[in-house]
Amino acid sequence: MFDFYKEALGLEAEASLLRRHLHENPEVSFCEYKTCAFIREKLTGIGIPFESAGDTGTIAVINKGKSGPVLALRADIDALEINEKTDILFKSKNPGVMHACGHDAHTAALLCAAKMLYHHSNEIPGTVKLIFQPAEETGFGALKTIETGLLHDVDAFFGIHVNPDFPVGKIGVKSGGVMAGSNSLIINIKGKSGHGGYPNRTVDAIAAGSELVEALQHIVSREIGPTEQAVISVCQFHAGTRDNIIAGEAQLSGTVRVTNEEMRSYVADAIRRIAGGIALAHRVEAEVICDPVTLVMYNAPELYGAALKAAQWVIKDSPEDFTPQMGTEDFSRYSQLAPVFFAFVGSGGGFPLHSDHFYLDEGAVSVAAALHTAFVYSYFEQKK
Repeated sequence: MFDFYKEALGLEAEASLLRRHLHENPEVSFCEYKTCAFIREKLTGIGIPFESAGDTGTIAVINKGKSGPVLALRADIDALEINEKTDILFKSKNPGVMHACGHDAHTAALLCAAKMLYHHSNEIPGTVKLIFQPAEETGFGALKTIETGLLHDVDAFFGIHVNPDFPVGKIGVKSGGVMAGSNSLIINIKGKSGHGGYPNRTVDAIAAGSELVEALQHIVSREIGPTEQAVISVCQFHAGTRDNIIAGEAQLSGTVRVTNEEMRSYVADAIRRIAGGIALAHRVEAEVICDPVTLVMYNAPELYGAALKAAQWVIKDSPEDFTPQMGTEDFSRYSQLAPVFFAFVGSGGGFPLHSDHFYLDEGAVSVAAALHTAFVYSYFEQKK
């Protein structure tokens, strides 16, 4: 076994170049064609074979003919529809598209880990698959990757996300629930439009929708236990055509976040119940569409020991503790195939994920590359 972090630091200049190229050339979900070509070029240069996983996904395989367990490491590769407002020299060249969630760093880290693992591949008593996954931001990229059938032999999955709430050099690992599951939320309200001067002759969809937006928050404050977490956010409210016409239709849309699967069905049912009651009171019709998007990100307890040891090997210190986050992650979908574990690497920067000013300290790339590599060794040691 070698010093994972020291070897990753030896690739620091390369990691920076990889990450900056990706940052300058972001592509949105399912359109990561140049990103995909770049990844495959680098894998070919290392000497690692790969297979296509859909149009823009790639799964590389490291195996020296050994028949042991199969472990998969995953990085997401897509960017967001955000116009970057940083002043960095390598800011996005694609107007309206930005790597504002660290996926450029995730990809660069896994490419560096690939190089280290390939160099030490004779020491790996099994197979390592490297997943360069598209479209995480849609919530369906992992599902599309699973549908390729290339991962059904995997025994465990490991993934990493940068975290601007942790300083660089810190790693967060935790067993159990670490990120929320999500449902999309659309509520279509149908009333009766008419002249703004004669509201008594109309059925006001805006009035019903406004009361519904407020009432939905009572589910969280009055129906969810104080030690549990849930979020209902109405993020869009579309209604009306003119300032003298009362709207006969309205649409609310947003997101629901929960920290366990039982809560998911309860919250969806509660939304339908409250929407039905307000619809009755306002004489409107309300259609509620509350479909699951991502599963709760639940770290398998049986992988916690391997993750903890890997983190300690890399940072020579205890990892960070943290409360479950209400962000979501489609990496959770891989739990339908095998146990999963998702870790966090501090990236500093001062701005939150999905901000148009998001910036990360590139030291996080070396830490993430080292952690990927260390987890491989820790996992296979555990499986002996």
